[in-house]
Amino acid sequence: MDSNFTIGIIGGAGKMGTLFKNLFQKKGYPVVISDKNQGLSYEELLKKAKVIILSLPMEVFSEVVSLIAPLVKEEHWVMDICSLKLEPSRIMRKYLKKGEILATHPLFGPFERDLRGKTVALFPLRAKNFFPWLRSIFLEEGLKVVKISPKKHDEIMGIVQVLNHFWLLILGKILHDSKLSLKEIIDLSTPSFLNQLKILKRLAMQDPQLYAYIQLENPFGAKFRKLLCRHCQKLASALSPRDPLSYEVFKENFRIARSVAQELEAFLSSDID
Repeated sequence: MDSNFTIGIIGGAGKMGTLFKNLFQKKGYPVVISDKNQGLSYEELLKKAKVIILSLPMEVFSEVVSLIAPLVKEEHWVMDICSLKLEPSRIMRKYLKKGEILATHPLFGPFERDLRGKTVALFPLRAKNFFPWLRSIFLEEGLKVVKISPKKHDEIMGIVQVLNHFWLLILGKILHDSKLSLKEIIDLSTPSFLNQLKILKRLAMQDPQLYAYIQLENPFGAKFRKLLCRHCQKLASALSPRDPLSYEVFKENFRIARSVAQELEAFLSSDID
């Protein structure tokens, strides 16, 4: 560890800011923060810190980056931790003309007790030295590091986040409107459905503003939402218990899904029923 590496977190009092503060302090690095009505000013933070972590909601991201831009020197390393990468990368490239910059997305929330096995996406926008240093930090902590371009990242997040969250909203609405007892549903759940309910349960701790941003600002989100709705409507309209052809339609769709499942077996192991 280089003792001269002080970590500065703008938005350091927030949940993700606190997670990164704890991570770097655990590694032995001094950490300073700047946040609303607490911590250092931007100017003081950039004077003290070499690594600048931007842990900010997207609605203020551009404003804050433009404010710190005149303070960023060649020796600074700046990274964001936004859930999308195209727009934050564009903003950082636009305003930060000095120092190294790295696009980063931790694919986990602030409530994780153990980061081992979790994934973080990285892309060096201009980070010859910053990228290998941060990558080694994450690997030492047992994180899986994926290097991926902002565009490809956001396209994949159109499924991983947008489609997943969209489905969870629908599932929650169906459970609500069914008027059935959640306790009775749980009592009669298969292991696989119980896993889906456990995923839905995690929404109780999440920030609706962040989820709205992920849903509405991902440039690939609309494509996957429309694809889901089109397939739902097409399959639902084709199924009728009185039509023998419905069984063939269902089995054909099942065969397609099963072929994907068989491909997944090469990458995933599971005992889900």
